[in-house]
Amino acid sequence: MNGCELAEPLPNPMADIEIIGYASGLLYPDGSTIPYDDRVVIVHGTVNDTDPLNTPDYWEGYVEIVRNKTEPYTLSDHEMQQVFDDSGEPTTRWEFFRRVRLFNSWNTLEIYVRAFPGGTVLEYSPVVNLSGDWGPSRDPIMCSVEWPGSNFANLNLHTIDDLGNDCSEDDPNIGGMILDIPDSFGYGPEYITITNTRKATYQIQVEYASSNGLDSPVNCKVHLYIRGGELPQSPYRHTFQPEDVGGDPWEVTEVTYYP
Repeated sequence: MNGCELAEPLPNPMADIEIIGYASGLLYPDGSTIPYDDRVVIVHGTVNDTDPLNTPDYWEGYVEIVRNKTEPYTLSDHEMQQVFDDSGEPTTRWEFFRRVRLFNSWNTLEIYVRAFPGGTVLEYSPVVNLSGDWGPSRDPIMCSVEWPGSNFANLNLHTIDDLGNDCSEDDPNIGGMILDIPDSFGYGPEYITITNTRKATYQIQVEYASSNGLDSPVNCKVHLYIRGGELPQSPYRHTFQPEDVGGDPWEVTEVTYYP
């Protein structure tokens, strides 16, 4: 043990996590049905405020839903809702509902609560185990974009096929391409799954749609998978500048699917 120090143990788990159902049957704001199936689940969680004595009506912490121990979904402040007791008084507990994309085979989900990004874990949840029970042909192509550290930015992922169909937040279910998870005010990730099995070529793009008042650069990365396997050159990385808002999209790459 020379040169090593024993780490302090994590506190008792206090975060709660549950899977409350698959995301099918939900509606977009215009009333149309969201075309999710069982690869997207709704995660409900409750956590303690990390600093309830400072501003008890404002979420102070940093929450991550971690998939398979290494892939965090960072929750924005806008996703946190304060819990009230039976008499209508605010408590120090906060809750969220988050859509999470599962991968084929086994998935684990758990919550970590930190005072700040990368900080000490203040509380954590039990591990939830889920099985994505489908073969590689179920997900011919899947891509995602995330922008950790930029709470206010709104990036939109696009997949454009060789027929001109453009799947994005503006048209989330077109040409066999489905926007599994959108994220208009947070860190991402957004996911698009291409379910077509014909030979086709797709353009992957990312649009800086809105800064929501953010005036600093936004670092983002795109992951690209074919038949469940991530491409060797993935993830692709890019930095948007404040002046890029509403401008030309980042043309990430072009990929051809062969049945």
